[in-house]
Amino acid sequence: MPDVPELPGMAELCIVDLSDQVSGAYAARLFAAAGAEVTLVEPPTGSALRRRPPLLTSSEPLRSAAFEYLSAWKRGVALDWESEPGAAAFGCLLDRADIVISTMPTAQALEFDRRVRSRREHLIHVSATSYGLSGPWAGWRSSDLTDWAASGYLYITGDPAREPLQGAGPWAGYVAGVTAAVGGMAALFARRATGRGQLVDVSAMESMASSHQWSLALWSHQGRVKHRALNRHAEAHYPISLFPVSDGWVCIAAPTLAQWVNLCIACGIPEWADDPRFGTAGLRYDAADEIDRRLEPVLSQWTRAEAAQVLQDHHVPASAVLSMDEVLVDEQLQARAYWAYPEALGEPAKMPGLPFQLPSSPTAFRPAPSLGEHTAAVLSGAGCSAVEIAAVLESGAGRD
Repeated sequence: MPDVPELPGMAELCIVDLSDQVSGAYAARLFAAAGAEVTLVEPPTGSALRRRPPLLTSSEPLRSAAFEYLSAWKRGVALDWESEPGAAAFGCLLDRADIVISTMPTAQALEFDRRVRSRREHLIHVSATSYGLSGPWAGWRSSDLTDWAASGYLYITGDPAREPLQGAGPWAGYVAGVTAAVGGMAALFARRATGRGQLVDVSAMESMASSHQWSLALWSHQGRVKHRALNRHAEAHYPISLFPVSDGWVCIAAPTLAQWVNLCIACGIPEWADDPRFGTAGLRYDAADEIDRRLEPVLSQWTRAEAAQVLQDHHVPASAVLSMDEVLVDEQLQARAYWAYPEALGEPAKMPGLPFQLPSSPTAFRPAPSLGEHTAAVLSGAGCSAVEIAAVLESGAGRD
């Protein structure tokens, strides 16, 4: 019976991040935010993420907002791990790592996995790609737009009278990143029982498809294809939508009968609360235009803050729709000490900080590393001698 290793605490968890795409980099950031030791390994010329728009400055060296965010709390090593002098140093990093995260193309990821895990039974390899490491689409090129399209989200987003519309930002990459982090943790629990690591194959397409709420069930159980419905929740539930008020918009989500009754009372139309025309969520969805015509004159008399307060007091889920500049100064986020302040980017700069609060999380913000900032220190900690580190740096296979 092999010795079964204990599940390491976050402070003892060692992650090697080889990612040059959002998905893997975000998974590694989540581990770092939870207190794990995460080492970003870049080629000596720098990760492709360092050049991902938007750029914070047009001068050299380029600073990518995405890289600064995704690489916070990580240590940085610049190393050509495929070269002869870099391979031995990279092997030292993997020998002590629990998880290695990659976003390599399919063929390269499979070959890498075969090579590094054949000599390290304990190692977990989390591979994040757009379509996975098998199937007819494995190895296809992708982008934020194609990831959105392949998962079905492009089709259901936008104006029903126009073409499908991509949601803002690389959402598929971030959803795949969360999935990759969960997969890595699941593999750690499995290793506790078996003593062996494994390959965790994460697909952005599958991650996004798994995130549909009712779209798949509508088709499998009712034969209905979900359609684009602007800001309405096009799954026979209403009201779940945005409504104009005197100073902007509020979001109201009142799909249950109890919430509908409370909404009617809050808006001064109690006679609608037991009107059989609106007795079910489906009937209310069919009558959405009529409901809007009745609610909007009432809501338009309130500000966002007033509407949210009145509705919340009546146990109706509602929130002001905040602009981005309002989010940056929102009292709830300030009270939770959510924002991080990367001093190297200038005094006004702030970025999203920790997405959760754990006792093991870092207490101080650590900005994204400069290229190769911790190369010598990390390689030394991994067991490389001073002579070996000097050979790597002198050969050009590393940068400090």
